Amino acid sequence: MKIAVVGLGAVGSQVYWNLSRIAGIEVHGFESAYVGHPFAGAGGESRLYRNLEADDLGYLPIIHRSQELWKELETKSGRQLRKLKGVLYVGKADSTQVSNSLLSATELDTPHEVLSTRDIADRFPQFKPRTDEVGLWDIEAGVISPELTITAAVGLGVANGGQLHEYARVDHLESRGNGVRLHTAGSISDFDRIVVACGGWTTQLVPDLRDFVVTKRLTSAWYPGTRDNALQGLPPFMRAAPRYCYGIPTADGKTVKLGLGFNDHHSTGNPNSVERSLSGEAARTEIERFHPIVTDFLPVLQPNPVRLNTYIESYTRTMHEYLRLHPDDPNIAILTGFSGHGFKISPAIGEAGAQLITKGRSHLNLDFLSRAAPLFDIEDIETGTTTHNPLTSTERA
Repeated sequence: MKIAVVGLGAVGSQVYWNLSRIAGIEVHGFESAYVGHPFAGAGGESRLYRNLEADDLGYLPIIHRSQELWKELETKSGRQLRKLKGVLYVGKADSTQVSNSLLSATELDTPHEVLSTRDIADRFPQFKPRTDEVGLWDIEAGVISPELTITAAVGLGVANGGQLHEYARVDHLESRGNGVRLHTAGSISDFDRIVVACGGWTTQLVPDLRDFVVTKRLTSAWYPGTRDNALQGLPPFMRAAPRYCYGIPTADGKTVKLGLGFNDHHSTGNPNSVERSLSGEAARTEIERFHPIVTDFLPVLQPNPVRLNTYIESYTRTMHEYLRLHPDDPNIAILTGFSGHGFKISPAIGEAGAQLITKGRSHLNLDFLSRAAPLFDIEDIETGTTTHNPLTSTERA
């Protein structure tokens, strides 16, 4: 069986690796640039790896399977893809997200500590938590190297005999009854089946999803401390809604990368035309979104960042991943909407995607993904504008 994977990012690279391990499968991977590039959803040198699940406990089997596959991926590639030195999760003590995190810790037997507001301030003096916030120290969590993970997974796939097509942007898919024709700028290729895993470009190839999947441009900002060693001992962290944000210190300890949530991302109906290099008024608009974090939560940071980078990601209206066969063509599997969980569960999702396209369903129970209720509406599919999303609400000062 000849199968193409369109998009070799966080998820597509894992699908590619898993398909390459199945006897009788000839797998081809198509990437619009080069493997491990920073022009789509991956990049920025770091992603959070967490064991605690704050939003939906249906993810627990996926998290557990991902833990197993992360170890296998690191062993087979001979690369350290994660640095597991702990992650701090901060949220309101009485919030559902904190409660879910504690329940997930129990279910997965995850080593953790519960920290009071005072404990957070004493152990990590860079933070200024509010009196209604507590911390969960996820002891075996840490930081993922996204670009290295992608190149490692694709490298294993190639070593297993997979074919690789870089700088090959797919422009169109054509259903042909007993297979699918794939169109790029320079060629036409026929496959028995195809996996679409191209993140924010999904609706360019599957327009029928434009009323359910939205593309966003997010911005990461790197902030230095106000003095030398101000960031020493600062851990990777995530803060729950309604004050959602996250941060990952750089390896040299000189800056911390900050990120915001859905409501602070720039909507776009076309990822190919949205502004990516920010300067002038566009940069100021993005920087202002980070001000509440810097002034209220991390006052040890300088008021302005030293680096801004943008990325393109996709979200479903339920904020749950979309892993389904195309409703009109079972030879096409669609995997999209991974922004939020994305990297930490990507190995298990890659395995599930490989099973979906070859067997019609995954060994994991993924029914909860399709049962999830929408959290926002897409008001205009041409511009990608949406209503407010309460799951990642940002509380302004």
